[in-house]
Amino acid sequence: MNKKLLFAFLILMILLPSQVYSWTWTPIQLSLWEPVQLFPERFNVYGIRLNLGYGSNQNLTGLDVGTVNVISDKQRGGQLGLINLSEHSLGVCAGGMNYTTRLRGGQVGLLNTAQDSLVGLQVAGLMNLSDHVNGMQMVAVFGNGAVRVDGAQVVPVGYNLTDYANGVQAAVFGFNYANESVNGVQVAMLYNYAKKINGLQLGLINVCGHLAGVQIGLVNILGIEKMSIMPIMNFRF
Repeated sequence: MNKKLLFAFLILMILLPSQVYSWTWTPIQLSLWEPVQLFPERFNVYGIRLNLGYGSNQNLTGLDVGTVNVISDKQRGGQLGLINLSEHSLGVCAGGMNYTTRLRGGQVGLLNTAQDSLVGLQVAGLMNLSDHVNGMQMVAVFGNGAVRVDGAQVVPVGYNLTDYANGVQAAVFGFNYANESVNGVQVAMLYNYAKKINGLQLGLINVCGHLAGVQIGLVNILGIEKMSIMPIMNFRF
């Protein structure tokens, strides 16, 4: 019986991709290495896809499991694999490397990228990257990077980088850097920098060009060209 099932499966793997179908979706997909998969890349998957090597489809709603999981358009549900790639993601992606252009949900992995925007959460072992974060970036070791953060960047050991932060930058053993402005709080063991801060800087060394709030640290520096240096505490409103 097992041999018959295996034979039937192999026949399907050979014949199905070459057929012209009147439908363009399937509840189940199995891929060895695209284009060697049950249904061709143009098919949408509504259900489950298993990629033994590399699988690619246009859209997926459901569960995507495998080694290299690729969705050329929209992924809704969950992705679990060594590498997860999609254009738009609505759900959770977990693996070694996760990449999407726009994310609504979460990414959990060593390296996470939501190129244009993130609404939700990124949790990484090494690095999180996004253009606009509306939520949280949290990394174990190394760093978080974003152009704009509306929410929080958190790292125990490493750095947080952004141009604009509305919320919190927290680096327990590391530093925070905001190239333009922070409306909220910067907390770091070593170093905080913001061109303009409205709120609080708390760290060993705090530097900002314009202050509307409080700096608390061993060395507090206000102004870039003409500097004012204060120990322990500095404030201006």
